[in-house]
Amino acid sequence: MSLKSLSRIIALATFALIAICIVLFIDDEQRIQLIAQDIEEVSTIVAESMTRTRALLRFTVVLETALLAALIGFIVFGLSRRVMRPLKLLRSNLRAAALDNLHVIPVTGPQEIAQVANDAEHLRRSLVNQTDRAHQSIQALHYEAPASVAIRASLDRQIQPVPGFAGYSRPIEGVIAGDWWWAGVRSDGKRIFAIADVSGHGVQAGVMAIESRSIVSTALASRLPLDEIALALARHAWDQGMFFTLFMGVIDTDSLEYCSAGHEYACLADASEQQLLPPTGPVISNLGGHWTVARVPFTATSVFLAATDGLVEPTSPAAVDRWLTEAICTEPETPENWLNHLLAASRNATDGWPDDLTVILATGM
Repeated sequence: MSLKSLSRIIALATFALIAICIVLFIDDEQRIQLIAQDIEEVSTIVAESMTRTRALLRFTVVLETALLAALIGFIVFGLSRRVMRPLKLLRSNLRAAALDNLHVIPVTGPQEIAQVANDAEHLRRSLVNQTDRAHQSIQALHYEAPASVAIRASLDRQIQPVPGFAGYSRPIEGVIAGDWWWAGVRSDGKRIFAIADVSGHGVQAGVMAIESRSIVSTALASRLPLDEIALALARHAWDQGMFFTLFMGVIDTDSLEYCSAGHEYACLADASEQQLLPPTGPVISNLGGHWTVARVPFTATSVFLAATDGLVEPTSPAAVDRWLTEAICTEPETPENWLNHLLAASRNATDGWPDDLTVILATGM
């Protein structure tokens, strides 16, 4: 091979190598462009992801703020509805009761506030009764002061409280009335009681009430039969034209033995039903009569109620039965609470009592 041929070969090889380098350079440039495009696309995706993440974070913050505000609003609304509103209502009712003692304070709201309202209503009833007694005393002093005060004090005097008994007596317009009630415990442990309504008003009726009460209480404590007590009272020398109704009872562990001398209203009740106890003879008077004794079951859940016509006549026996059932079902289980509920319902229904009123209530032990 000549030198000239070798030179050509070398030249061709050199050109070929340069061509290969150029091709490789162009290929690398394309690869670099592709890599750059990939990087740019990844950057775009990352930027979009960051934008979405920031938007999601902003939405989450807004949502949490809204939920927190809603929770705070719900708590405030709940406090207002369950606490503040019942308190405002109770406050307005207390103000109304302070201006008008006949305004009934409704027992509403949560348990704690309802208990406060219930206590306030009991206080209002007590104040109404005390106001009535004060009004009665003032009128009594104006009309028949000395005799009225002495006779009424004697009729209202109860030697000692008797378990399971509550009573109330109020004459009309402060005059001397013959209504009375009495309760006691015999030496054998049985509870005894009586309620009476003497005809008329004034000193004559008051003296007859004191005398009849003394006779009846002594006879009951002496264990005399009830019908014999009624017969002895009829034989007593009462003033001409005077008479009185009388209900006497003896409560044993499981029964009530009674004698009713023309007494208008007496019933035996529990939370579900009432049983009227009819008279077992005529009223007590100089005309005499015949009386019998009746016996009815009397359990631990039984409630006995007797009243003079001042409670029944302005409304009806059915209304009194309904009030007694309401008291048994809604009030705490004490005879005082039940009696106060009954008196409050009667007063609200009749706008005061137009006649003498005496009530006695007894419960099982």
